[in-house]
Amino acid sequence: MLIAHTSDFHVFADAPETSLVRPDIVQATRKVIADIANFSPCIDAVMITGDLADGGSAEDYALVKDILSPIKVPIFAVPGNHDARQGFRAAFEDSLPFGPGSKLDYEASCGDLRIIALDTLIEGQVTGGLDDSQIDWLAERLANPTERLTLILMHHPAFPSTITKLDQMALKDGHSKFEKLIAQYSGPVRILSGHIHRPFQTLWNGIWCAVSGGPSFQHALKLAHNAPEPSDVDEPFAYFIHRIEEAAAMTVHTRYVAL
Repeated sequence: MLIAHTSDFHVFADAPETSLVRPDIVQATRKVIADIANFSPCIDAVMITGDLADGGSAEDYALVKDILSPIKVPIFAVPGNHDARQGFRAAFEDSLPFGPGSKLDYEASCGDLRIIALDTLIEGQVTGGLDDSQIDWLAERLANPTERLTLILMHHPAFPSTITKLDQMALKDGHSKFEKLIAQYSGPVRILSGHIHRPFQTLWNGIWCAVSGGPSFQHALKLAHNAPEPSDVDEPFAYFIHRIEEAAAMTVHTRYVAL
C-alpha cells in the first residue's frame, strides 16, 4: 500500500491571510497534486494534514476541491489553524465521516489502516489543542489495541521539531493528556502532522512521527535553542510517500516536486 502525505497548501481565492504564502500557490499546489495523481505505481490514499485553505472562505474551499479533483483515491484531511470548520466540513462531508459535534474529528478505515483524524484548531490562535471531550473520544478508540496500523492525523504536532520558536506554536492544550494516551497504546501507531512548514521525521515516545512539507512556503532550518523564529527559505519542496507492507514496518521516501 502506498500512502502520500502532504500538508499546508494555504490556498486562497482572493487574497492571502498569511504574508509568507507564495502568490502562485494555486499553480504550485496543482503541480503537487498532479505528481501524486500520476505517480507509478498508483498511490492508494492521500493524507493532508491541515491548512488546506489560507482564509477559510467558501471560495477558498471551492478552489481546494478543484485542485484536488485529479486525485481518484481516498483523501483523508484534517483542518489547520488557517482553515474554517464550517467551510472545511462543507467541502469534505461527502467523503469524510465527521461526527455530529462542532469538532471535525473522525475515524475511518482504508485497506488495512485505521485512520484517526483529530481537529486541533483553536479559532483565532496559531497554537493548537485538544479539549477533554476529544481526549475522551480518542481514549475510547485506543482502549482496545488493534493489530492494524493506526495513523493519527493532526495539524499541530505533539512531537518536537527542535526548532524552538515553531514548537512553541504547536499543540499546547491537552498535550500532556494526549502524550500519556499515545505512550500507553500498545498497538502499532504512527502520527502525521503539518504546521511546521519543514519536512522532518522523528521518534517520540518510541512512535514514528512526521511533518510533511507544504508547497505554500518553507521555514529555514534554525536549530539553535535561542534562535528567532525562522524566516522562509527557497528550498526544494518535498512530500512523503509511505510504502506499508505490514503494520510493524514501513518504508518512507521523500518525493521532490519542482514548483
